[in-house]
Amino acid sequence: MTLEELKDIRYAEIDMNTQQLISQGFQFAGHTFSMSLTAQINWSAFPNLPDALFPLTIIDITESPYICSLANKLNFYYTALNGKNQWLQSGGVLKAQIKDCVDEACVTAIIDNR
Repeated sequence: MTLEELKDIRYAEIDMNTQQLISQGFQFAGHTFSMSLTAQINWSAFPNLPDALFPLTIIDITESPYICSLANKLNFYYTALNGKNQWLQSGGVLKAQIKDCVDEACVTAIIDNR
């Protein structure tokens, strides 16, 4: 296996772990909310929801209701966005470290322990 092939394998492992971490959801106001692909699409439209819809009841991953006030509309959205972004950014850092490696020992020494 070449060094580039090993790097590609490690990139794929990091990407898979990143997706798994994102899929665990995000925390807001003591609730855990889904970050499934469908949920991510729904959350992306959240800031554009009409203010008249608030307070809005949102169901968390345990099927418990959370009532989101208008005052928390953007806080909720940015928490969801940051929850995803933190995993994407940390994965990007790991992949950049691997990219800079010049030998197999370096590539295998980088551990994804997020």
